[in-house]
Amino acid sequence: MPTDHPTVLLIEDDRQLGHSLKESLESKNYLVEWESSGSRALQLFNRQKYDICLVDNSLPDMSGTDFVKEIRQTDFFTPMLIMSGNSSDREKILAFCAGGDDYITKPFSNTELALRIYALLKRTKPEKISQKMPDLVKFGSYRFDYPNRILCTPSREISLTKKESEVLRMLVQNLNNIVKREQILISVWGENDYFMGRSMDVYIARLRKKLNDDNRVSIVNVHRMGFKLKVNPEAGDQ
Repeated sequence: MPTDHPTVLLIEDDRQLGHSLKESLESKNYLVEWESSGSRALQLFNRQKYDICLVDNSLPDMSGTDFVKEIRQTDFFTPMLIMSGNSSDREKILAFCAGGDDYITKPFSNTELALRIYALLKRTKPEKISQKMPDLVKFGSYRFDYPNRILCTPSREISLTKKESEVLRMLVQNLNNIVKREQILISVWGENDYFMGRSMDVYIARLRKKLNDDNRVSIVNVHRMGFKLKVNPEAGDQ
């Protein structure tokens, strides 16, 4: 399966969840092979290599940790992310001792899973990670999921409108630098005029409210020029 896109072997016996995960990952340009049986997934893995494996810990024919143990007999490097409904420390320790690289507890959001996959691949397959701004970016204590229009704080997920998401993306791409008003207006609203400018100011105000959980982060209005998404790493919590 030679490709520039990261390849994923997904092992999940819950058909509804498996279909949802496959669809979500494919929307982020991953190439996904989905299997519901651990033994058949082992056969797939032995025929072709994958960039990462997502393994349900409660498969019908073997546990996820047993699957990982089998893989680790011949492959020590492919990242193994174990998915489980069991959040006990004992289960997590067993998963890591078996050779797992990460452990995520069900139910989880597609955003959390994508962030964990991205973090693993950034360490193990950096050549497969786009050098452009990734779909999921971190600034301050926030994580911004651009394709799904979600702003993640440590305690909640905030849904964004299409225009809020587009404006925030432009600001994040130019972190700590000024983005001119006319650039935002033409890119997001399609034209630069007074009424569109007033509309943009409303959306900027909405974004400011949604970014008020972290006092290190602010959208600064630079007079007669534009806006800057400012992140001050030294501000800390007051």
